[in-house]
Amino acid sequence: MMGLRLGLLITLISVSAGCGKSVGDSCSNNSACGAGLICDLSVKDGYCTRSPCRKGECPEESVCVDFGVEASWCMRRCDNGQGCRSGLSCVSGDSGELSAQCLDDLKSCQFCGIK
Repeated sequence: MMGLRLGLLITLISVSAGCGKSVGDSCSNNSACGAGLICDLSVKDGYCTRSPCRKGECPEESVCVDFGVEASWCMRRCDNGQGCRSGLSCVSGDSGELSAQCLDDLKSCQFCGIK
């Protein structure tokens, strides 16, 4: 019986650990995001992110984007319009569309944001 309970506990912990939010997911407060992330409520439905960030510090699914005036944020990567949740657009960080510059070394830096 003890082995069954331990197995059940390990399964529950594994399942709950895999359900954490990542950069770009919607949120309503900081605790709704994954470890080390905050909820940016200036974006509709919230945006899990990390700020400030520096080159190479963002989670794998994201890039560090500098919006100027010492404001840098981890933003979810996307590719040619694909990979963003509803309500967000895939924008280029180096095109000048948002006065944003990617700090990570990527040929084509695209991220999910608001145009």
